[in-house]
Amino acid sequence: MPQDRPELDSSAALALEKLSPREREIIGMVALGLSNQAIGEKLFISDKTVKNYVTSIRRKLGVENRIQVALYAIRCGLVDPAIDQ
Repeated sequence: MPQDRPELDSSAALALEKLSPREREIIGMVALGLSNQAIGEKLFISDKTVKNYVTSIRRKLGVENRIQVALYAIRCGLVDPAIDQ
């Protein structure tokens, strides 16, 4: 029986647990390709605040850039770009 979310290795699961609810919200928007400005407008926060969140997410996940953040979110099932556009 297929699962909705892929199985995560233990390190990926632990990294996700470190994210705050707001960071989980933002990582999904990054995965959809939204800019910091667009994310800020949707969440009623400044693009500088979004940038700080993305930096924190990158640090917690141990990735180097937004593309890796987006791939991580998709791999972990936080967003499905085919559906969540």
